[in-house]
Amino acid sequence: MAPIAYMSMFTGFRAYDDEGYYLASLADYLSGHPLLTQYAPVYGPFFYEVMGGLFKLLGLTPDNDTARAVTAGIWVIDSLAGGLVAFRLSRNLWLGLGAQVLTFSVLAALGNEPLSTYGMTTMLLLGLVAAATFGASRPRATGALIGAIVGALCLIKINVGGLAAIAVAFAWVAGLTPRWRRLLQPSMAAVITAVPIVLMSALLNAGWVVEFAIVVALSAAAVGAASLAALPSPFPWPSGPWIAVGGGVLAVACLAIAFASGTRPGDAWQELVVVPLQFPRLFTVPIRLNAGYDVVAAISFAAALLASVRRSTAGVSPALAGLLRIGAGFFTWASMLFMPDSTYLLALPLAWLATQAPDGPDRDPVGAFARRLVPALAVLESLQAYPIAGSQLSIAALGLVSVGAITFGDGIRQLRAAGVRAARYAPPAAMGLNLAVLSLFALTAVAGFATGTALGLPGAESVRLPVQRAMDLRQLVATVDRSCSSFVTFPGMDSFYIWTGQDPPTPARAGGWWLLLDRDQEQALVDQLTPKQRLCVIKNQRGVDMWAQGAGVPSNPLVDFIDREFVHDSSYGDYELLVRSGA
Repeated sequence: MAPIAYMSMFTGFRAYDDEGYYLASLADYLSGHPLLTQYAPVYGPFFYEVMGGLFKLLGLTPDNDTARAVTAGIWVIDSLAGGLVAFRLSRNLWLGLGAQVLTFSVLAALGNEPLSTYGMTTMLLLGLVAAATFGASRPRATGALIGAIVGALCLIKINVGGLAAIAVAFAWVAGLTPRWRRLLQPSMAAVITAVPIVLMSALLNAGWVVEFAIVVALSAAAVGAASLAALPSPFPWPSGPWIAVGGGVLAVACLAIAFASGTRPGDAWQELVVVPLQFPRLFTVPIRLNAGYDVVAAISFAAALLASVRRSTAGVSPALAGLLRIGAGFFTWASMLFMPDSTYLLALPLAWLATQAPDGPDRDPVGAFARRLVPALAVLESLQAYPIAGSQLSIAALGLVSVGAITFGDGIRQLRAAGVRAARYAPPAAMGLNLAVLSLFALTAVAGFATGTALGLPGAESVRLPVQRAMDLRQLVATVDRSCSSFVTFPGMDSFYIWTGQDPPTPARAGGWWLLLDRDQEQALVDQLTPKQRLCVIKNQRGVDMWAQGAGVPSNPLVDFIDREFVHDSSYGDYELLVRSGA
């Protein structure tokens, strides 16, 4: 897998350049700039403190080559972790290997934005599932680890961490005393059902948002109803106080480092909480789905209700129940083979099946806590695809790998107990299908790498692009080196500062900076830029249009400054170099 990851990671360059944003903000942090400033809203401090520490430890410079090498390593590690987690949940080697291959395929999205937070959040979410499987044997240590992971997720992306915290709370209340369990379990089931509606309330006037909210809400309701029917476990649960201690200690330590580095508490609150809540109104990428998804979710919810009322699979033979579980697990995995695609949302309503341990003499390898956490986590984390269903769509689907492993493993054990010997062929078949799809991806990666040419720019020597694209970028950088003492990019494309060796003239880093900065902030940037000699602008109109989404760019101080003061000099593919009029 490592060679495939390398070739895929070092092939191509996305014009929207989120990669450059991560590199510029990491370089700022390593050079002593405070995090979470008004001009450079970034992800939470945990990501930068850990990634910055890794770069310092390895002596790496933040550039495109190192970012892609690090991300390729994270990709392979995450894939191995996905396989190990699936093996622990199913105790089936074939399912573990199949999950490793499937995780690798799903995480191909990491190549779209190298060094993004997705690699780290995925690793933490897989760690959360792994920790859940140890809850009965080491309740205190497991609780502390779960709390620390949730705290870390909150201090990277508040939505990912907040959803994980709700899933943990949902699973944890099932281990309380009967009195508290009867009160809090239905309450938490109602909470996870309401979360999608509340989270997406700002855009419920959009059709795709309504359909997505219904699918996730019904899937969550099915998990809640099925969990209420599951029998309480006699084994210890992860310690609630230790969950709080683990999360609290990590949060205090992480924020203390950020504040010591110059971050202000007000900025931390604004950028960690307020800005993410406002972002859906600024920029969205819709999910392609229709009312058919809602119908599937409604049918699955009805089945979960029926199972919870009957509290058993009485009337269904073990062999048939096993076949149904294997079919559900197989479909869950198959729905993720061609990401990014919304097909996985058809499997999301089946997550409730993982809450139900099959009857039989064998010890449940999953554990009662994990049976509640893993499906709830998969359903809630699917909301990562809102409001931007780009690479996030693949990351949002990843929790279903573990859900599919549980359901698949349950079905195999049921068929084996019923004497159906053919059950042993199902996991290798799933593994073979996953490998076949991975082979197609590998062929594409090899072809792209082989037909491309090295970009050869500083910090991106190993990045391979189509010949004409690479030539355009080299010529543009050469012209900037000759003609510009400083430059700004429109939209934000921070990789150009690495390639030219120039420092950014302003503290603004975001791609769609005109969406995030207010007029006073933009005017302050104009005041900084006005006296600069030989100032240029690198503009990519297609990138501007992507951010504008057909609405046009509003008349703001920095936008007006660029339109008024700069004229066309030369073009390089989709890129245009603007110079000061009269220069």
